[in-house]
Amino acid sequence: MRELIPGTAGGVSEWVHQYVQAFDDTIFHILQVATDQYLNATIDDALYSVPGHVESFTRIPPPDLTNDWRTESQHWKQNVWEDVVPVASNTDLIHIANTGFAGWLGKEVAEATQKPLLLTEHALYWKEIDMGAVALECGYKVPNEEHSKQNFVSMFDSMAREIYSASNIVISVSECNIPEQRKRGATDIQYIPNGIPKEWLQSSHRSDSKKITVGWVGRCAEMKNPLKFFDVIEAFTTISEQEVQFVMLACDANEPELAASVKERSRDYPQLDLVWNRSAEEYIDRLDALCITSHNESQPLVLFEALARNVLPIGWQAGDVSEKYGLIVDRETSVETLVEQILELWQQPERWKGMVQSRHKLVVKHHTWENIFEEYRAILNKLIKSTETYVG
Repeated sequence: MRELIPGTAGGVSEWVHQYVQAFDDTIFHILQVATDQYLNATIDDALYSVPGHVESFTRIPPPDLTNDWRTESQHWKQNVWEDVVPVASNTDLIHIANTGFAGWLGKEVAEATQKPLLLTEHALYWKEIDMGAVALECGYKVPNEEHSKQNFVSMFDSMAREIYSASNIVISVSECNIPEQRKRGATDIQYIPNGIPKEWLQSSHRSDSKKITVGWVGRCAEMKNPLKFFDVIEAFTTISEQEVQFVMLACDANEPELAASVKERSRDYPQLDLVWNRSAEEYIDRLDALCITSHNESQPLVLFEALARNVLPIGWQAGDVSEKYGLIVDRETSVETLVEQILELWQQPERWKGMVQSRHKLVVKHHTWENIFEEYRAILNKLIKSTETYVG
């Protein structure tokens, strides 16, 4: 079985990495729509090693949006088509990971080559922009001017509708997105969540300290709302009589002004360790609680990484981040009220432990890559078999 995945740089990279590893009996041809920052990078610069069953890896430039999308999309397609179609002709299936530029191009290729199209949608781009994202995960900048911004929302909404209509199967990694997908024409939708490697489920090595350590882990992107974590630190410092430690593990997201603000604010808090561009695995066992401050989310991997290591997620509801997975409050709850609830729970160790363990069991049962990609294997085999039957 051969597949073509137009990919994007950013949070979806870990998912693609795990996916490719899980299907070591499959030949992959990967197409990545890369912004100028990454376009000329070599495969050796990749964050992940590329296994031998990835037969080709092609980066193509994003579209130039100086014209309206309807006009520009055809220019872009014409410019990249010679790089895309020869690869696609060798595939049995096209799998796209978003309803953005890469997803649209994958849809065009699937229609031209009459290949089955599978969509796994990790984020609703139009929704993220409407909620204030200043850049997409691929690094593409969102216009500041309101009219231009709303044009972006309309453009990605229109793209999504086209892609839903063309997809044989739509997989949502976030239950909260399914109604939005249906509203825009998606029909055969399946929910398959995000996950973590089984190795993360080993016992944590944190000491039973009476001092709580609260962490924040994520891209330094406006959508992740990192500056709100400093409000959380401030509230803990004001309310708590005991010493509280903080760890902020951030990575670059092509938003330099926000990164500078985070670094500047961090200097005001000696009880905070700010760590930049390092793996969560190196620091997760230092935490008792993981704070999620995002304006919008689907299903952040760090949510499951934390619970796998018996770290309690805390914060505000966003996407699938809900009380199902931790001490998560509604968006109208004040920082001070949340901190008071955290401290009250921390003073009751058995309750704290019980909340963590019940949610840890959810991760063990539903959120390991091994279980998740078994579901994908069944879907891929079904799509390939249906195509072979149709051709025969």
